[in-house]
Amino acid sequence: MERCEGYYRLENRRCDRAGAQTLSAADGRTYLVCAYHARQGWAATVARWNGESDARDSAPVSLRPGLDSAA
Repeated sequence: MERCEGYYRLENRRCDRAGAQTLSAADGRTYLVCAYHARQGWAATVARWNGESDARDSAPVSLRPGLDSAA
């Protein structure tokens, strides 16, 4: 199973857990996240990664779909 694409901002690192489900982020793309990051969706941050490495391939994005649009 692939690793979670969750990102810990304070520690500047990738989550070590296995991905459990796919969720949409504020940028409209989908990300594979573990159960922990899925529960913390309102505060969780995700990023694209280079394979299974800890090297980020994109800027961090919030798992907050729909909050960027004006009402």
